[in-house]
Amino acid sequence: MFQLGFVDIAMIIVSIILVILVAFQNSKDDLGSSLTGAGSDLFKNQKERGAEVYIVRATYIFSALFIILGTIIFFR
Repeated sequence: MFQLGFVDIAMIIVSIILVILVAFQNSKDDLGSSLTGAGSDLFKNQKERGAEVYIVRATYIFSALFIILGTIIFFR
């Protein structure tokens, strides 16, 4: 019988939160304009403001946690 440990449950929770955070982020550019070259501001500096800053930072943190937990599970 398979039993989930603390690290396994933490990985499930972190991955769900990471998916939600990525879904909440605004898209920086339209895919169609990236492929066709229209609106060629691909490398334009856009600063996040307000809640978007916290969502981006939380995404970085949960991405790091995801990688750390994945490494722990792999070497277990």
